[in-house]
This record gives sequence, structure tokens and C-alpha cells, in this order.
Amino acid sequence: MPAIIPHPSAIKDIVLGTCLCILIFAVSYTFPLLGVFALLLLPLPVLYFRLKLGRNSGSIIALASFLVLLVMSRGVAFDTLYFGALLMTGLFLGECIERQCRIEKTMMFSVFGVLAVSLAAFGVYAFFQARGIGEMTRSYISQYLDLTSAMYTDMGIEQTQIDALNAAFMLVMPGMFIVSYMTTVWLNILIIKRLLARIGIRLKNMESLNRFKAPDSLVWAVIGFGVLLALPVGPVKYVGINCLIVLLLIYFFQGIAVISFYFQKKESPTFLKVFCYGLIAVQIYFLILVIGLGFFDNWINFRKLETQKK
Repeated sequence: MPAIIPHPSAIKDIVLGTCLCILIFAVSYTFPLLGVFALLLLPLPVLYFRLKLGRNSGSIIALASFLVLLVMSRGVAFDTLYFGALLMTGLFLGECIERQCRIEKTMMFSVFGVLAVSLAAFGVYAFFQARGIGEMTRSYISQYLDLTSAMYTDMGIEQTQIDALNAAFMLVMPGMFIVSYMTTVWLNILIIKRLLARIGIRLKNMESLNRFKAPDSLVWAVIGFGVLLALPVGPVKYVGINCLIVLLLIYFFQGIAVISFYFQKKESPTFLKVFCYGLIAVQIYFLILVIGLGFFDNWINFRKLETQKK
């Protein structure tokens, strides 16, 4: 069992990891627009030093960073809990990578594990605040909608359009939140994979991410939730559209895997990869095309994976 108190030679790395997390906090508070992208990398320092130093040292970095965050935010808030969840993500990912889990298991364990722990922590916080989880969530969403409505008004958007935008946001908020978090997890896996490869460490179970393929049975889930959207029942449609959003992200990952597979096969130059991925990031039509590519890959088998295995 690793020592709970780290060796003096590891203290420097623990301090460095904590400082990197604090730097990301500072950027997110000082430059909100830039902070949105900086937060995507928040699990990375915890993940890297968790793999380098072990579970105990990684936990110390996450805990110390969270305590500093509490001081910076002057108490616990909804955003504070979310930042804490991102720190915890680094620990969960480190555990999965150390156990050599496949990408599917790593994603599921990290996403569901962190969401479960975060929900439990939120419940405990709500209990000590003598308020229900639903009440606190509605209060936070109400503040967010008031903020966005004021921003839209300053942009000259009419109130009817603002109400429509807010209604649409409320409809897809759970699905978009999970999609955002899953994208963060996937991005950190890609980055840590490259960082470890530079120092000669290869993650065998994640070497062929461009061969990722969703289970064939998932197609029926997409069809089923799509049918729910046609039913004239509000709660059913609400569940259907949010589950569908999450499933479409999975097929987006598969579509990106198909594109990456052919980039590697054709040994495409870096500038071409950057250009294509940039188009996908900024153009909704290319994004939809990639999702469709991943969805129909289940039937057309663009990469001919089964043939190559034989």
C-alpha cells in the first residue's frame, strides 16, 4: 500500500499540480470567455500527477486545489461543486487508466461515477442549507436565465425570441450538460495519451481510438428515443430529446474515429487535420455530417474493421 504521506521528492510535483489547477481557476474567474475553454483542461493536472505519483498524491492535489477554490469563491456554490467534479474526474480517469480499462469502460466509469458522487455531495450540501435539491437547482437556473436575458436584451433581441431561447435551453439542458462533461472526459483522455506517448509510455488499451465503434444495439435506442419525440406527452418528449442528444454525441465520437482512421491510413499532413477538425468545430453542417458518418458506419463499415481482423 502506498504511503499516505508522500516522499519529499514528490512534494515539488504536488505543489506544481496544485498551482496548475489554481491557475486554471484564476483564468476562469478573470477571463470568463477564455475560462470556458480553460476548464476543459482542469482534470488534466490531477490526472497526470495521479498517474505519476500515485492515488494518494493525486488525491492531495485535488483536495488542496478544491480548498483553495473554496477560498477564491468565498464558500460553496453551484459552480464550485462543478469545478470540484472536474478535479475528481482526473482521479477517476487515473484509476481507469492505471487498471488498463478500455475506452468504453473508462468513459462509463468516469462519467457515471463522478455524476453519482457529485449528486451525493450536492444532496449533502442542500441538506445543511435546509433547502431541497430541486429548489436550489431552480434558483440557480433562474439566476442564469436572468443573466442571459439581460445579455440578449443588450444585444437587441426581442423578448419573445428571448423567451423562446430560454424555453429551448430548459428543454435540452440535462442532455447538453452531460454532452459537455463527456466531451471534457474524452478530450482529457486524448491529451494524456499524447503526453504519455512523448515520454515513452503507451496506453495499449487506448492506442486504437480511431477504431472506436458503438454497439450495434445502440441504433435501436436512437430509433426508440426518436419515436418518443413524436408522442404528445411532455415528460416523455423531454426524456427522449435529452437521451437522443447524448446518443448523438457517441456517434459523433465514432464519426471522428472514422475520419482519424483515414487520416492515419493516408498519412495526412498536420495542417489538413487541423483544417478539417476546425471546420467540424465551427460549422454545424460538418458536425451533423460527422454524426451521420458515425451512425451509418454501423451498416456500411467504412473502415472495414471486421475484414482487417480476419
